[in-house]
Amino acid sequence: MLKLYLLTLTALTLPVSHAGVVPRVNQPDYVIIGGGPAGFVLAEQLTKNSKKTVTLLEAGPDTAGVAAIDVPGFAPTLLDSEYTWNYTSQPDSNINNQTPDLAQGRGFGGGSAVNYLGACRGAPSVFGEWANISGDDGLRWDNLLEDFKAVFHYTEVDVGYDTHINASAYGDGPIDITAPDDTLGFVDKLVSAWMSVLGLPHVDLNDGTGLGVSSGTSSIRASNRSRSYAPQGYGWKLAGRFNVQVLHNAQATKINFHGRRAQSVTYINPNDGSSRTLHAKEIIVAAGAINTPKLLMLSGVGPARHLESLGIKVVADIPQIGQNLLDHHSAFMEFEVPSSIETLWQYTQNSTFKTIAEEEYYKDGSGPLGVPNGAAFAVSRIPDAIFQAVGDTFHPSLPADRGHLMFQYSSSTLQQTTPNVSIISPFVALAQPEASGYMKLASADYRDAPLIYSNYYGSRGDKAAILYGYKQLRKVVQNPEIAPILGREIYPGANVTSDEDLWNAIAGGSMSFHHPLGTVALGTVVEGKSWRIKGLDGIRVVDSSTMPTMPTCHIMASVYAYAHHAAQLIRQQD
Repeated sequence: MLKLYLLTLTALTLPVSHAGVVPRVNQPDYVIIGGGPAGFVLAEQLTKNSKKTVTLLEAGPDTAGVAAIDVPGFAPTLLDSEYTWNYTSQPDSNINNQTPDLAQGRGFGGGSAVNYLGACRGAPSVFGEWANISGDDGLRWDNLLEDFKAVFHYTEVDVGYDTHINASAYGDGPIDITAPDDTLGFVDKLVSAWMSVLGLPHVDLNDGTGLGVSSGTSSIRASNRSRSYAPQGYGWKLAGRFNVQVLHNAQATKINFHGRRAQSVTYINPNDGSSRTLHAKEIIVAAGAINTPKLLMLSGVGPARHLESLGIKVVADIPQIGQNLLDHHSAFMEFEVPSSIETLWQYTQNSTFKTIAEEEYYKDGSGPLGVPNGAAFAVSRIPDAIFQAVGDTFHPSLPADRGHLMFQYSSSTLQQTTPNVSIISPFVALAQPEASGYMKLASADYRDAPLIYSNYYGSRGDKAAILYGYKQLRKVVQNPEIAPILGREIYPGANVTSDEDLWNAIAGGSMSFHHPLGTVALGTVVEGKSWRIKGLDGIRVVDSSTMPTMPTCHIMASVYAYAHHAAQLIRQQD
């Protein structure tokens, strides 16, 4: 019954989908590679001009009607699925040679289809930094705020608690933001503990406030409590336009150049191996921080020595492609909780709980299934003395509106193996890491996953920050607001207290926040304002790979606004 209900919900908002159909335009004005938030925003904005034609290529499947995607509470089940690129970092000596996964969205919606639905913009000074790097004042907070408003709207609903929403930060865009209407029995207590231990106010981290606790901003459709994401928000606008086609199961394998001009894209259907080459007046790559540099390198654009070693003909020697890989690396704890706390384990193991949860969701979208894992989060600073003790000057020098740490939780386990009990997992991440990693090709075969060197906690300051943050996390869970509902500390264990033992716990319990960016950065690889790759013609890049530095919280909202801003510039230049 739940599955049928969700199919009914999504049937009204299906994106245009013509997988395997011969393109209606032999040479569209734009081929956009990547059907995530950036790709859908670009396709919708550029086709507002009826004289311009666009073909959007997405490597993964159609995501319409998939319960695991539509139901917010099922988000943790999407990792290692057909809806993600299941990438893994190379062994990292910083974390005892662990190999954390770095799964990325695959299918219509990209990351917006598989994330935990958190909507956050963070510190305004980051956007000012982007403007300085790119020479584009449109990226400054006061200007980019209009792009955020063009993407998002907020729907006020009666949830029984103060959401601390600043309505002026939202506009009338197609992506719905609203507050969860169920606290799962612990979220409100966790929010209070964050505020008390971290000394933070309850705020809206979307209005230009950089520090504080947020609990009312998730990308949920208020009307039915389903995920609000790119193909629903923008796909329905595309459905009535004859100057656009959107293809799933269309994986770009190579961008073909004539000299230094991009002329066409070769793509395959991964299900049957059929191949096609599509010529375009211009190509826009929006495949994300891992797949964008991978595709560029496969196409001969990247570090010449590396490409030559793999037998790839070099089109442009650009050593910075694949470098500057930044992410929100995080470390978790896990606690057994009583039956009064609603968790994903209860849904999978308790038939009565499952029946009631589905009935609630089927009736009006209420109950635990309508709440995303991680429906609240906090961003905080670290005292300068912590960094001074290790001789670090990077983190103390960050503008005062930027947090050093981001706290969140999951109402499910984050370990690969764990006791068969009901669990919640609080975690803490570096909001602005100093050290960056890099990625490169494993081979010249597009089917091979790239080699990713994430470089977790790769500086003295980063290591000091995550150790301090982990200790703060321990204080949070011991706070009287939430400690009474937490049972046994499953990971790392209450006996883990020394710095050495805590560091080993961090190393063993580290994971990606799945927010990679920076690998085709503005200022070094991509020109500000034009979004073109320097030294090449007919090719632009607009996605998280071009973000030169890290936002201080979840990057999804910034990707949407970023693409909206870029689309306006591209339309003006056309």
